[in-house]
Amino acid sequence: MHITTALTCSALGGGAITGIGSLPHVDPSAAVRLVAEFCPEIPFWPQLPQRAPGELMVEQALAPVADLLQPCEGRYGYQLARGDRAELLYRLSYGQAALTPDVAAGFFAFEEALAANAFPRAVALKGQIIGPLTLAAQIFVDEQPLLYDPEGLAVVRAYIERMARWQIMRLARWRSPVLLVLDEPYLALLASLNNTELLATVHGLTQALRASGALVSVHCCATLPDRTPPLALLCATGADVVSFDAYQRSEAFCADSIVRSFLAAGGVLAFGIIPTLRDLADVSLADLLTRWVVVSRGGDSQIALKDYTLITATCGLGLLSEEAARRSFQLARELAAAVGSNDL
Repeated sequence: MHITTALTCSALGGGAITGIGSLPHVDPSAAVRLVAEFCPEIPFWPQLPQRAPGELMVEQALAPVADLLQPCEGRYGYQLARGDRAELLYRLSYGQAALTPDVAAGFFAFEEALAANAFPRAVALKGQIIGPLTLAAQIFVDEQPLLYDPEGLAVVRAYIERMARWQIMRLARWRSPVLLVLDEPYLALLASLNNTELLATVHGLTQALRASGALVSVHCCATLPDRTPPLALLCATGADVVSFDAYQRSEAFCADSIVRSFLAAGGVLAFGIIPTLRDLADVSLADLLTRWVVVSRGGDSQIALKDYTLITATCGLGLLSEEAARRSFQLARELAAAVGSNDL
C-alpha cells in the first residue's frame, strides 16, 4: 500500500484537510490551537506574517543572509547590497539552515503542542518551505536572478534541502511520517515540461527528501495563462502529494496522461478548492462539492478520485482575518466530509 493512502479522505473518513502554511494570528499558541481544532489528522506548523514580516515565505528563508540584501526598487525580490556574490553563496552553502523563534514562532509553538500530545490523531506532521526555483528567482546579483545562474541555483537548492532536512529531523521526533511541502509558485511560469533543467532541480530535491524518509509535496497556487493549474508539471516533480488551486479551471486536468499516471502510482491530490478570500459569505458547500464532482468526472473511471483527495484552501491564509481563516477551515471540513461520503 502506498504510504500516502493514510492521508486521504477515504482513509480518514472525511477528515482529510490541512493548511497551506500561513495563518493570520499574532499569538502562536492561538494559531496552533486552531490547527488542532480543524486539522487533527494532518496538523501543520503555522507561519504568522502578521506577527512579524520576517515570517513571510521569502523573508523567512532569507533570514540568514538578510544583512547582505535589500529590496529591489520597482520590482519583486531582493538584490545584493553588501558583500559580493562569493560571500552570499558561501553563507547559503555553509551558514545556518534552521528556523529561529524570531522568524518562525509558530514552529516552536507547534513543537510545544506536540510535546503536550495535542495531536493524538495525527497520521502525519506537515512542514513547509519555499521551493528552490521560487527563492532563486527572488535573489538578484548584478541585475540577474540566481535562477539563471547555474552555480547560484545549485547553491539555493542545496540550502533549501538543508533547511527542509532540519524541519524533517525536528518533526520526526514526534511522529512519522513527516509531510514536507515545497512552495513553488514559479512552476506556473515554466508553462511546459520542456524546461528540463529547472524541473530537474525540483525533482532532484523531492527525491532527496523522500530518501530521508519524509513524504514530499509540491504546492503551486499560481496558474497558467489560461487560468488552469500546472498539474502536469506538479505531477512530474516526483512528489507524493501535489497541491494546487482547484477553484480555477481544473475540470479537464485529470484527462492528462501524466496526472493519470501520478494517481495510478498512488499519488495524492491536495485540492486547493476553498478560495482564499476575505469574505466567504457567497461560497457555499454545494458550489464547492459541484466543482469537485466535475473534476472527478473528467478522470479515469477506474480510479475513485476521493481515495486520492486532500482538501485545502487555495493558498495561505496569513493575510486574512482570524474570522475568515476559521470560516475557510469550516468549509474545508464540510467539503472533506461530503467528498468522503460521495459515491461518484
